[in-house]
Amino acid sequence: MGPGEHRSVAFSDEAELEPVLAPFISDGLAGRDKVLYVTDVTHPAVAVGLLRGWGIDPDGHGGRLEVRELGTPDPDVMVAELTEAAHRARAEGYRALRFTGEMSWAVREGTDSLTAFETKVQAVFDSGLAMGICQYDRRVFPPVTLSELQRLHSGADVDLEFDGALLRIRRSARPPGLELDGEIDANGVDELARALSAAVLRESGDVHVDMGRISFIDLSGLRVLVDTATALTGGRSLVLNHVPEHVVQLIGLIGWDRAPGLRVRGGDA
Repeated sequence: MGPGEHRSVAFSDEAELEPVLAPFISDGLAGRDKVLYVTDVTHPAVAVGLLRGWGIDPDGHGGRLEVRELGTPDPDVMVAELTEAAHRARAEGYRALRFTGEMSWAVREGTDSLTAFETKVQAVFDSGLAMGICQYDRRVFPPVTLSELQRLHSGADVDLEFDGALLRIRRSARPPGLELDGEIDANGVDELARALSAAVLRESGDVHVDMGRISFIDLSGLRVLVDTATALTGGRSLVLNHVPEHVVQLIGLIGWDRAPGLRVRGGDA
């Protein structure tokens, strides 16, 4: 990430935050940025402990890393405070401010306040003074809310259906359907089901799923694919493209390769 970028991470536990936040914070501290970590439901001392567990020394960077608790959930106040922190970082000689914050306050305040914050804070990132990652806990946010908020991040990436710590789902136009990237287990299976349901409604013919970048999928993920395929009507199929060979073998071993409406194409297809 560089100055101006505004992204989000959806997570189900702290272990899913590490591969996103640890390099984001470490790169800033190793480079020319200042880092601000704002907590909400997590006590700052607990967040500091997480950072230490990720190999980051919160006390060893001469004040370049600040971990503090959210003061007020008012969108205007939060944006003003972040703007001030970004300008202060630049005045102190840093390239930019790296911001990450827990967004769970929106569960108490409502999605209107959250949307207002995400919309207004974009101006801070557009100025080039800051970059940020907003943290969304799947355990407290409804999936439909997370889906809509994804579209407020990463600018023009309108094809992005879901962007989590371990799984990314994008819409594809040719062939029409979805592209999957990462790992699918119990933590990502609900998002996969939601994206598949939307693709089935969106497309009039076969729905294609590109699995060429899937490094792992468990039985719960495969079952969602099979259930989606068997529910299709009108001669439509769910076409799995570029399926890793070990996944092809697993589908065949279970007998799901004979499921109605499912077509499986290996990595060379």
